[in-house]
Amino acid sequence: MSLGSKSKTGGQPFLRTVTKVLGAGLAALGLAAGPAGAQTWPERPITLIVPFAAGGASDISSRILGEVMGKDLGQSIIIENVAGAGGGTGSLRGKNAKPDGYTIGFGHMGTHAAAMATNPKLPYDPRTDFDYLGLHLTTPSIMVVRKDFPADTLQDYIKYAKEKGKGLKMAHNGVGALSHLNCVYFFQLIGVEPTYVVYRGYGQTVNDIMSGAVDGTCELIASARNHILQNAVKGFGVATADGKRSTLLPEVATSKEGGLPEFVVENWLGIYTPKGIPAPILARLRQSFEKALDDPTLQQKFLDIGGVVPPKADRGHVRMLEIIKSDITRWTDVVKKAGVVLEEQK
Repeated sequence: MSLGSKSKTGGQPFLRTVTKVLGAGLAALGLAAGPAGAQTWPERPITLIVPFAAGGASDISSRILGEVMGKDLGQSIIIENVAGAGGGTGSLRGKNAKPDGYTIGFGHMGTHAAAMATNPKLPYDPRTDFDYLGLHLTTPSIMVVRKDFPADTLQDYIKYAKEKGKGLKMAHNGVGALSHLNCVYFFQLIGVEPTYVVYRGYGQTVNDIMSGAVDGTCELIASARNHILQNAVKGFGVATADGKRSTLLPEVATSKEGGLPEFVVENWLGIYTPKGIPAPILARLRQSFEKALDDPTLQQKFLDIGGVVPPKADRGHVRMLEIIKSDITRWTDVVKKAGVVLEEQK
């Protein structure tokens, strides 16, 4: 009997029968392979690349998140700080990591939005080169200055800044870092061009602010809150979107109260993976990420450092990509107007 002939009982052609059987078998194997891969992973610690030095909100929030996710996944999540190029160095390493689920990365408004404008030779495209777990923290900006700075309000600070001009020394953590972008936007709004001093991380920055080597910085509440509460530095001009004071620093006036309602910057932080991770592993990472953000202990720790876990509708991987695309447009306008590019590209 040929493969295409009917059986003696008048059934379907033998070839079609074989094809159906093989197809069903392969489908069953495929279904089994997916969950099996997710079940055996992870078999060793996972690396979370943070593209900035230790000590700031990026590093601290990643450690908090990594600890909770690690417990859920049954493996440690090890933080690897890879500073440089405003976060570009670490982000490129994350993009080029082997897509096996053992390397994930931290990204934020600077590395995954404004970097498209600050670095014309950016070796990655945040819109296409990564898969995302989602946003894990949002935190508004705040003006931070040395304790003996001759201004106690945002109005007085703006007046002083206009008088000093280039004589005002403002620090940031590298071109494209959030502290840099926040300052660029702020000084663009008030029409002042200060002198910028670049550091590798917030830890170094705040030490020099406290020593008086620089006047201040435009930081995240999540980085600066404890130093402000300890009266080691002064803070004013919290850039909340709704103009209301932050419950984390209720004594500190907002930018709206300070006469600059346009200064609104709600910074976001999130987690990505290199493109091409097996679907079951990516799904497991996203599941663990969501579970971690629902953990009351993590939420309290984020509050303690000045950050808030976004609501569910604003934190998933789909929403993160939408925000990235929107912020690329916003920050491209800001940095182009300021003429900002990475030093390496000048």
